[in-house]
Amino acid sequence: MARRTRRWLISSMAGFGAGLAVTGRAGSNSGAQLPQWGETPGTTDLQAGPLGLNPAMDPGQIPVAVRIPNANVDAEIEQQQIVDGQMLDPSGPWVVAWYEQTARAGEIGNCVGSGHVDYWRVGPSVFHEVAGLQEGAEIEFIGKGGATYVYAVEYVRRIEVSTITAEELNSPEIVGRTDYPAVTLVTCGGDFNGEVYLQRDIVRGRLVSVRGADETSSVASTEGDGESEPAADGALAVGGQATISTDGVNLRSEPTTGAEVVTVLNSGAVVTIIGGLEEADGFAWWEIELEDGATGWVAEDFLAP
Repeated sequence: MARRTRRWLISSMAGFGAGLAVTGRAGSNSGAQLPQWGETPGTTDLQAGPLGLNPAMDPGQIPVAVRIPNANVDAEIEQQQIVDGQMLDPSGPWVVAWYEQTARAGEIGNCVGSGHVDYWRVGPSVFHEVAGLQEGAEIEFIGKGGATYVYAVEYVRRIEVSTITAEELNSPEIVGRTDYPAVTLVTCGGDFNGEVYLQRDIVRGRLVSVRGADETSSVASTEGDGESEPAADGALAVGGQATISTDGVNLRSEPTTGAEVVTVLNSGAVVTIIGGLEEADGFAWWEIELEDGATGWVAEDFLAP
């Protein structure tokens, strides 16, 4: 992205992570607001999670910091609001805004944040390099509880402020709710007309792993012949036991969110790990056996060693 050092200006239609407002097909100076969050049928209504659970059962953590090594980002996250359909701007050049009406870090849904690309009297700011991220680059969101949620970039997309519609903006591909744990970062980009940027850069990532405060990875590589290595104390491994960590967890016949539900498990159930690790649909899966002999697959997010 071309280097921009001109002043960042909050326009009369500011609000979307540095001034984006949906204007439908009207001109960029119409002053129209973003659509209300959740008002677009079929795109922003609350959806069940891909495991068949209510997303509230997997609340994730409030994000407090973000690291993006390939874009030189190491910043604090502030909580911001969506007011009358407008996503309020980050408060400064080096802070990233997370919107409380969107998903938390690690939660099934779209965790939406924004940051400035440059700033008045500052120049290049926190998100100056994010539009140059490549597919697979890592975005780390650090949660209030100490967990680190690692997302891999799926795509970077540039949208036009003057032509994007409410339906397009609220679609799962941009800032609408998703049926998997996603993060979407928004910043200004493209042409600068002397007062405002005319485009926005959208960076989408998918959750690939979670690390706890002890920095132990919760999603391992699936490469190899399928045989597990001996695990360190406290880690999940074939032959070991685990406990279901929340109520309403689906035991599935195959390691995929579309597989048949064998039964529903509740918190505290003790299981034996007999196979895995497999990755599908944004989750890591272990094959388990219940005390009554029933077997199936459970997402790792809901297993505790």
